[in-house]
Amino acid sequence: MNLTLRQLEILVAIGDTLSLTAAGERLGVSQPSVSETLRRVESELGCKLVDRTTRQLALTYEGQHVVASAREAMRSLAGTFEAIARRGDGVHGRLAIAALPSVVCTLLPPVLRAFRARYPGIEVAVRDTLQDRAMTMLEDGSADLVIAGRPAGQSPFVFEEIASDQLSLVVSRRHPLSSRGSVDWSELAELDFIAISPASSVRRLTDAGFIHANLSTAPAYEVDQISCAAALAAAGLGVTALPTMTFAMFSHDELAMIPLIAPTIRRSIGMAWLKDRPLSASAIKFVAVLRSACAHAD
Repeated sequence: MNLTLRQLEILVAIGDTLSLTAAGERLGVSQPSVSETLRRVESELGCKLVDRTTRQLALTYEGQHVVASAREAMRSLAGTFEAIARRGDGVHGRLAIAALPSVVCTLLPPVLRAFRARYPGIEVAVRDTLQDRAMTMLEDGSADLVIAGRPAGQSPFVFEEIASDQLSLVVSRRHPLSSRGSVDWSELAELDFIAISPASSVRRLTDAGFIHANLSTAPAYEVDQISCAAALAAAGLGVTALPTMTFAMFSHDELAMIPLIAPTIRRSIGMAWLKDRPLSASAIKFVAVLRSACAHAD
């Protein structure tokens, strides 16, 4: 079947919002029109793309693939239009970046400032998210470029390191360890540990630290956000371990950061994109600006 450009836009909007009403509002069309378009596409394909519940829509397995294909088709068209626009007087385009919150707070601001000064016609969307979600966004086409930790094992991604940091212990300034110059991982055995959820790249680092130190530690608390782990530590409810780049995400008034050693756990931060999907013209320009900024920082 041949889908129209409008049908592709509607499918992508449904996939992004999981709401017929919200999809219509995004595109400036009525909810019945969105519903009718979805019905026609499902009828022609001979399968359901969406499961409807009382609260929210959910994409079926087939729906996920159709929306991903629609998004890729829209992406290809956008790239074509962008190439045509570049022939004019200015450079125009769109760029979606998914990055770790710590990266958004530290590395990205000066790079975005330099990029905007050089390419004011390129619209940039930044999504701050955890590692696994960032990689999913790259695979489904909702992000052009990811700035995050190194993907684990064999993966479909190209990864280029641009920075690194290491884990430090974060404790209340009232904690007995707060004045130490360094702390061994083995010393955490008897302490209440505040862990970040497994969806975060930070959790993989702390798990590696405990494994290397031959410790088996069940978290006293587990949270999703770095700022929450820091708040619990500041309240004296336990200790946590965080990469130094995350320190920009919380206040230091009530917290002390001490290097963790034996072992020292380092984190690699870099740019990632799909091996089988060429970077868009806008992404190529951003990568060049980011490389230049990191080279000057060194």
